[in-house]
Amino acid sequence: MAAATVIHFGSRDLYRVPMLRNAGYEVRESDSLDRLRIELERDEDLDAVIMSEVDPRCAELAATLVRERSSAPLILFCRPDVRIDESQFDRVFSSFYPMSFWLYETAVLVIESQKLRASSVHPRRGSEAMRKESVRQRARAEYELQRNADAGGLWQLEEDGED
Repeated sequence: MAAATVIHFGSRDLYRVPMLRNAGYEVRESDSLDRLRIELERDEDLDAVIMSEVDPRCAELAATLVRERSSAPLILFCRPDVRIDESQFDRVFSSFYPMSFWLYETAVLVIESQKLRASSVHPRRGSEAMRKESVRQRARAEYELQRNADAGGLWQLEEDGED
């Protein structure tokens, strides 16, 4: 798998972060909402955000924060007895899922995220070029308007001088 960057938010269990690293992920860890905000602002090439065993209110706040600042997939690991609005997450895994299953599902999400990001690079470059051309054309039009206004003012002065 190509190098992928994920943020792990929440409690650090004994195996999830090491397993992600062993699978080739760059894992940045965050244990507070403030730290998560900083991590999200740090990197626009983020491939996923993974939350582990976070209390429901904190998970919902973190999900909102992630959605506001990133288009990366959001994965939640939680205990089966925890009630949470799962619609905020791209995948929700119970702690009972086997490692091979959640690693595979995470890889699928990461690959999809990377493909989407790669396909959006060309349109972004095109729109940036169009924006620069628009700025250039606007500046040229303003210059021409000013030049014509100045020429019109001179024309008016010449007409006034002939009377």
